Amino acid sequence: MIEDKFEHDIRLVRERDSEIHRTVEEFMPLALEFAEQGPIRKTSRVFLSFIASTEFIKNGIFDLAETENVYAAKILFRSLIEHDLRFQYLWFRASEEKSDAAAEDYLKSGRFKEALQVAKSWKRVAKILGRESSLTPHDALKDVIKDAAGYSSKEIDERASQFEYARIIEYIFEKLKPRKGEDIPFLLKILPAYSDLSCFVHGAAGAMSILGTLEGKGELPADLLKTAELALQMAGSVKLFSLLTFCQYDKKFRSPYLKIDKLVRLAGRPA
Repeated sequence: MIEDKFEHDIRLVRERDSEIHRTVEEFMPLALEFAEQGPIRKTSRVFLSFIASTEFIKNGIFDLAETENVYAAKILFRSLIEHDLRFQYLWFRASEEKSDAAAEDYLKSGRFKEALQVAKSWKRVAKILGRESSLTPHDALKDVIKDAAGYSSKEIDERASQFEYARIIEYIFEKLKPRKGEDIPFLLKILPAYSDLSCFVHGAAGAMSILGTLEGKGELPADLLKTAELALQMAGSVKLFSLLTFCQYDKKFRSPYLKIDKLVRLAGRPA
């Protein structure tokens, strides 16, 4: 069977990704040991969880690109952007604070936010069914998460909102804001796509309009290829910045860091 250009280009992206994956397999035993015995154990575990989650999403995007499923690929790509932004927020803080404080905030904030959302959802359902309870969502959260008992409702809301998109964006923008004449950092370039892709996630009419425009111009394959290449870069950057942090505490990570750095740079070039 003759391979067309799109299939060829996607295969090249896969090959570049496989090289990165081989390097990850080499350093992962050391990283797991570092997460258990190193000085920033919670940060290391959180970073490794982001390496895994962005890897899953990236692989999903590759699979969807190969089947030319543009709609679903865009949904996953928006999720990948959000994962990357949360990781970058944690990375900036961990780099500055030299502690597990950011990881601890992330883990606690996530528990508070998820529990609060569930409690609010059940309260709405109970009201619809005529079984409304006097128990507030915050009280319900305190019953489920015992270490939240010492927090006021306002403090719980503050912690639960700490990792919301708008706050992360504001923080990252201040860190990456380019000076006059400087190139715009990659992460800031990708931010508009997060908003643009909202229509695919939430089922807005604009999603089909975008697909129709791409199809009408014959640009669907090129758009899929770009999404796959960006997914490779973003998942690779999570590995790269994680290794950069680990290097500050153990020089054994320097070699895999340099390998990943080279491969991610190559991934940013046209296939």
